Order: sequence, then C-alpha cells, then structure tokens
Amino acid sequence: MEWYTISYQKRLFAYLLLGGVLPLLIVSTIILYAADRAYESTQEKAGYAEVQRISREIDNLALAYQRLMMPFFMRDDVMAYMHGEPTDTTHLYADLYGVLSGRTGEAAVYLLPADGRRAIATDDVPRDHRLPTNLHWGVIGQAVQQDGWALIAADRTAPDQQNNVFSMAHAIRQNGKLLGAVVVDIRREALVPLIQRVQDGNEGQIILTDRYRYVMMDLLDHHGEGFSALFASAAEDETSASVFRDFVNSSAVTGIAVHLRQRTDGTPVEELIRLILAVDAAALAVTAYLAWRLSRRLWHPLHILTQAMRRVRSSDDFSTQLEAHRRDEIGELARTFNGLIAHIRTLLAENSARERRLRIAEVKSLTEMIRPHFIYNTLNLIKWSAKLGDAEGAADIAVQLGKILRASVSMKEFVTVAEELSFLRTYLKIQQRRFEGRLKVTLDVDSRIMGCYVPKLILQPLVENAIQHGLESVESGGSILIVGRRDGDHILLRVKDDGQGMSEARQQEVLARQDDNHFGLYNVHMRAMLNGDAGCGIDLSSTEGKGTEVRLTLKYMEEAPHDD
Repeated sequence: MEWYTISYQKRLFAYLLLGGVLPLLIVSTIILYAADRAYESTQEKAGYAEVQRISREIDNLALAYQRLMMPFFMRDDVMAYMHGEPTDTTHLYADLYGVLSGRTGEAAVYLLPADGRRAIATDDVPRDHRLPTNLHWGVIGQAVQQDGWALIAADRTAPDQQNNVFSMAHAIRQNGKLLGAVVVDIRREALVPLIQRVQDGNEGQIILTDRYRYVMMDLLDHHGEGFSALFASAAEDETSASVFRDFVNSSAVTGIAVHLRQRTDGTPVEELIRLILAVDAAALAVTAYLAWRLSRRLWHPLHILTQAMRRVRSSDDFSTQLEAHRRDEIGELARTFNGLIAHIRTLLAENSARERRLRIAEVKSLTEMIRPHFIYNTLNLIKWSAKLGDAEGAADIAVQLGKILRASVSMKEFVTVAEELSFLRTYLKIQQRRFEGRLKVTLDVDSRIMGCYVPKLILQPLVENAIQHGLESVESGGSILIVGRRDGDHILLRVKDDGQGMSEARQQEVLARQDDNHFGLYNVHMRAMLNGDAGCGIDLSSTEGKGTEVRLTLKYMEEAPHDD
C-alpha cells in the first residue's frame, strides 16, 4: 500500500505517535542493553573470582600437605627404613598419623619402599601404588622421572580409588639411589567442605579436571567423573552454551583446572524488562491519547474542507459554504474556498443560459429546415397527380397539405405522441392516394405512451424516407410497419419497410450527413440528441433488397419542456 493513500489524519497521528514513542523505545533499548551487559559483566567477574578462590584453596591444601611431608621423609630413621635397616616402625606410624593431625578421613599417606617391602601407611595401599609393580607407572612413575612433587588424578574406574580425587607423590633418593616414594591421596572429604566454604551458598556446579580434561571430581554428579563428554557437548551445543555459563581457572601450581558451571539466571534482567515494558506501555497509552487529540485538532478543519470539496465534486452542490471565522491560514483557506464556489456558481449560471439559448436556436433551425423539405416533397406529389390527370386527387392532396402546414406552423415545439400520429395519418393519406392502394401502413403504438411528449414532426421524416427511398422505386409498392414502445427512460419508435434497402457504407453516410438525399434522417437524429441525452438518436438496420428498419430513441417526457 502506498503511504499517501492513507488518510491525512492517520498519517499525522502516526507521525506524532512515532515522534513520542520512538525516542522512548530507543532509550528503553539502551537501558536494557546496558543493564544486561552490566549484569553479565558482574556475573562474569563474580564467576572468575570464585573459581580463582577455589583454585587457590586447592593449591594451598596441596602445598600444605607437601610442606608437612618434606621434613618427615628426609629424617634419618625414615631413610634407614627405606634402606631396609631394622627400624622401630611404631614411631614412624605415630609420626605419620601426626602429620595428618586428625584428618585421616580427608587424606591418606603412604611411605613405599622401592623393593616392595611392607609399606608404612595410614590406610590400605591401593593397587595403583604398589611397588615395584607401579614404580614406573602412574603418579609414582611421574615422581621418579622428575624432581619434586608429581600430581595426578585418581583413576575413577579403580574400586579402591573411588573416594580419592588426586594423588601427589615424591621420590625418595639418597646419593642418587632411588629408595622409594611417599604418596599422599587427597580425598573428596577434604575438598567438598573447602569448596562449599568458598562458594558460601552461591549456586553453580564445581568440576575439577586435570590438563587432559579428565574429570577428577564433580561436586553435583559423581557419574560424570572420569573421561566425560560433558565439556565437549557443551562446546558443540549452542543451546547448552546459551543456557549455561562456564568459568575456568587452571592452577600453575597443581595443574588442576577448576570449572564453575552456572545456569544462566535471567530473572533480574527479566524483571527489569517487565518493569520497562510496564513503563513503556503506560507512556505509550499517554502518548497515543495525546497524539490522537492533537492530530484530530489539527486534522478536523482540513476534514471539513475536504468534505465540502467532495460534496461539490460528487453532487455538484455549489451551495456549500464553510465557516470562515478563524484568523489563521485555515480561515484564509475557507474564505478562498467560499469565494471560488461563488465564482463557479456565477460562471455555471452564465454558461447554462448560453447553452440553453444555443440549443433552442439549433432545435428551431432544424425544425424550420424540415418545413421547406417536406413542402417540396408534397408539392412534387401534387405535380405528379396533376400530370396523371387526377384533378380530384390533386385537390385532396392540397387540402391535406394545408392541414399539415397549419400543424407545422403552430407555436408548439413539443406535441404528444397522439398528436404526432394524427399529423402522420394526414401525411399518409396523401401518400396512399399517390400509391393507389400499393402502400400498406400498419401502426402498433402502445397506448401508454400516447400522452408522452416528443418533438413535433419527428416521425414524419422517417416515414417519408421509407416511402421515397425504400418503396417508390418498387412497382408493386410495399408495406411500412410503425411500432412505438417505452424502454425505461426512453421511447423507442421503429419504422420498418420492405423496400430496396441500403448498404452498410451508405448507412454510415446517411447518419454522417454525407448523403443529401437522406437529409431528413440526419435532421431527426440531431433533434433527438439535442432534446434528449446520450442514448437518444437514430440507429439504422438495412439489407439491400430486403428493406430498412429505422429505430428512433427519444427521451421519455410526461410534460413538455419549457425553455426560458
């Protein structure tokens, strides 16, 4: 739909509404965007800070056990035990439990000779720590290959490692000789309270992984521990990425990565959106009401002017006037409109009077042109009667001609159909005397149109044309059928003869007045149009050798028109 096909009031209302609403929507959008970004930034900072705190606490825990164990396995009695020398192991057990300081449920410590002799431990030695089988495997194997502490995730598939999260090991050497290793298993009971203390009631799933993304511990779902597809599916699934928010911090000390997975909480932003929508809805309602009032106030005078112009255009109502009391541009426009309407009324009155005078003059001219034409044809009939020696017939024709002349010179321009037929019968008496019984005329005129008015001498030229050009050259004479009916707002008169007829080209010549022998038809055609409407006039239908039918359409008039 084109924009300018919409009414001016609707466009004005739309402009005012957009002018008020558009800035409000822009500001609301900016506020929502800024609030969402601020909320996301705050959540992101809080998430990273949380995983960093947890990572530091785990580092401190691991370093604390390492600091406690370093003095222990460097003692002389421990070295003697590792060499296989006789040693009082009671003190070693006591000191080992003392290192744990009552935290035996949180960790387990193993002092493992390299030759696989009985170990000193705070718990049963897991299968993964037994020597010399695992001397070059697992966490002990890594510790043997490097200086310092090695850290590795517990095997979640091993039944005796289910409660352990990760293991730390340090090789014990003396003069370059490997004596064994000390291993510390950190259990879930040590990490869960630590993580919960750092989280302090915050929501989120804490997951610990090693550098290979092996899930060491999942605080919420133990079944997800081990080599899990948790992170791969989250990275590939865009829907999951839009629902969850992940924060990661990898420790440079232990190599443990702390993951915090939080479900995206859009409640604060949603509440802000609802608040802004409520405010925008209220502002929109107020703006719409004010825009409607203002647009109506600006549009109403133009609407009145438009209606007045539409009345003038559609119904030619030139009596329309507008109130012009305003002193602004609208008032000036109303006064100009009133002046134009008054001027148009004057011009229309002058033009109507001029056209009426011209039409009356043209109709009278055409009527006067019929008279000499008809008189000439009738005198021609009298001449032929005299030549034939029919003095009585010539006298009778002269009498009938006198009646016709008296009727034709009367002052009336319009006569009833009955009067026109009476005049036609007088004319036919002349013609029938001439044809001596060879002319048959049939009248079939509806009695309901007898009182209607038609231009005088409108039917006689059609009958005369049928006789002169259709039947006169036929030795046996012929017949003429005259039919009259009402057709809606018109009167339809048909004059049909069975004479010689005419071609299609000659029919066009007759109606275009290019054939002077048929001047009477053209004359009747023009009089019918001037005294009627666009549907009035003559229509010819003729076939050479079979006859001609002339259909005359006149305006239906129950009263004779009066020209001023």
